[in-house]
Amino acid sequence: MDNILIEGLKLMLIGMSTVFVFLLLMIALIDIVAYFTQKYAVIELAQIELDKLARINKGRKKKNGASKETPAAVIAAAVSAYEADQK
Repeated sequence: MDNILIEGLKLMLIGMSTVFVFLLLMIALIDIVAYFTQKYAVIELAQIELDKLARINKGRKKKNGASKETPAAVIAAAVSAYEADQK
């Protein structure tokens, strides 16, 4: 009985050690790849920001001169109409 228990513990130790070493290698490889692609990540983030700004500017051009206060005016008019109905 003790022999089976010891063999099970050995198998568990080997399996857990294998997984631990694999995870350490994976983390090391991810860090190495991150180090070598650091320059490209900065360029990509800058391009994403430029694309975001271009979409915002494109949306502003589609409004054809509508002011930013238009939603506030609509809300104020709705509140005034609601208050007038309540009186």
